[in-house]
Amino acid sequence: MAASPLSSTCPIRIVSVHLLDAAGRLLRVLFLDREGHISAEPHYVPREEALILASNQQRVLGPQARVQVL
Repeated sequence: MAASPLSSTCPIRIVSVHLLDAAGRLLRVLFLDREGHISAEPHYVPREEALILASNQQRVLGPQARVQVL
């Protein structure tokens, strides 16, 4: 039996925030908690919430960050 990819089956995610400098280089990696607060520690968030949090945070931070759901 073939294993399905973790990305499509895992219901829990981590939302990472990659802060970038003006040239687009990575300065720091931070994380979002369930309430949308930025933290140095990763927090596990249900997939649907993680996608919403990431989308909202990307809009707020704009080009100075890259927000990803891991």
